[in-house]
Amino acid sequence: MPEPSNKTILLMDIEGSGGRLDNEQAVIRRMLYAVLRETLSAASVEPTEYRSEDRGDGVFVLIEPSVPKPALIRALLTATPMRLISNNRLAAAGAQVRLRLVLHTGEVAMDEFGAVGADLVHAFRLLDAPELREALRATAEPSVLCVSEAVYQGVVRHAHHGIRPEFFHPLTAGTKEGVELTGWYHDPQARDGVPAASQAAGRGAAPAAQGPAAQTPLGDQTPPAQPAPGPALHATTGNFFLGVTRIAGDAVAGDKHVGTGPDERGTRRASGGTDR
Repeated sequence: MPEPSNKTILLMDIEGSGGRLDNEQAVIRRMLYAVLRETLSAASVEPTEYRSEDRGDGVFVLIEPSVPKPALIRALLTATPMRLISNNRLAAAGAQVRLRLVLHTGEVAMDEFGAVGADLVHAFRLLDAPELREALRATAEPSVLCVSEAVYQGVVRHAHHGIRPEFFHPLTAGTKEGVELTGWYHDPQARDGVPAASQAAGRGAAPAAQGPAAQTPLGDQTPPAQPAPGPALHATTGNFFLGVTRIAGDAVAGDKHVGTGPDERGTRRASGGTDR
């Protein structure tokens, strides 16, 4: 077996690709590689500094350790979603792309069949973590980045330019061997490691208030008591009367009615009322 060397491992995987039509899959694969190229270009990665392998609905990339990891993280948090948003605006619903992203570092060996190594397996376990899948489902963003514990401790927690460690939240990925791996996914809206959309779903609709205290004037459908007609209805201070009292005549304000008999017209004109 060839001796391994240190590489930065980048994985990209398309959400829900298995349910696409063949022509849609061809479109989203082209978009995936366009996003990859733009991301690496934004991080100033030269074509000679990486190699990629296709995974059908995704791609994994081995990048030389000389490429600064802060630059890669910044590109994955900015250039990647920007390109996805731009492409998705023009794409049909079946050809839109959302991505799970993983960045790890470790020892990888190359043989005649491709790349091999435990650290590569580690990265794929993080990519398949249910918590990362849920984080992508819960966000309106077109991609979610997860970094391994090694990348978090070596780069993210030091808060390099453009990287805010408080926006990274821990997740756990299990392995077939029963070992738990730790990763850190990026979500500015998450609280205590729970995606923002999941928080809202957990809260649900507020329950309706119970008992007499829940009654409000707007919610009470019982009409107010009918006051007895009297001189107050014909006062010369105006025809505005609060309540729903009805007296023969036409409507003056809302559903309040004031009489318009011959002996009342003079009073209403003098007080500013409208004769109809």
